[in-house]
Amino acid sequence: MLFSQHTRLVHVDSPLGPEVLQLQRLEGREELGRLFSHELELVSSNPALPLDALLGKPMSLALELPGGSRRYFHGIVARCSQGAGAGQFASYQVTLRPWLWLLTRTSDCRIFQNQKVPDIIKQVFRDLGFSDFEDALSRSYREWEYCVQYRETSFDFVSRLMEQEGIYYWFRHEQSRHILVLSDAYGAHQSPPNYASVPYYPPTLEQRERDHFYDWHMAREVQSGSLSLNDYDFQRPGARLEVRSNIARSHAAADYPLYDYPGEYVQ
Repeated sequence: MLFSQHTRLVHVDSPLGPEVLQLQRLEGREELGRLFSHELELVSSNPALPLDALLGKPMSLALELPGGSRRYFHGIVARCSQGAGAGQFASYQVTLRPWLWLLTRTSDCRIFQNQKVPDIIKQVFRDLGFSDFEDALSRSYREWEYCVQYRETSFDFVSRLMEQEGIYYWFRHEQSRHILVLSDAYGAHQSPPNYASVPYYPPTLEQRERDHFYDWHMAREVQSGSLSLNDYDFQRPGARLEVRSNIARSHAAADYPLYDYPGEYVQ
């Protein structure tokens, strides 16, 4: 049997070549401010593929869409394995993660002085050899006199800084790369091509002509109604620095407060 991707709706582009692997199944998860993970089940006519030739390398999938356009899934091979296979084809499993995931594999102790958090984050990226990121931040950020990365992975460090300043990220997938976008507001987002709206079709045995939602859940959860922060300024020991924010909730049991100290501010 000829092993070819020419007639398939999904094309696999890997370091092993264009006609070495074919996709059987893809299961992925993407969230704002989180590392995506795509689990690929692949087959090949070669039962002895060198797994080390895939690890740490970029891999992409191109999904044919109605109208002739394509949607891409791109990532770094974080894990790969070989299964038992079926018939004449060998079975392989690959996990794709973003390049940001590689920052979980390196740690450091560094000092940054008189820099803003976005500049610190971008310096960490560049120092580790990464350039596929964009700055879509809309707010102004304070300058930190002293900021320390101490015995933590570079991913934990930049994640801590982003969470502290209200910055999140997401990824835009292209044919040969994926781009991390730093954001702090809804205005940084745009509808991807061919996805301004996505139809909902209830699950049936019928084969649909395009990708769609087949299930939908709405949920609500009890939340706290107030947050209080406090801190201490040794240069102004009598200063009152406690602040409080309240949000009206429409559900019961919403009057439980959240309190944290130190708030990491002095004014």
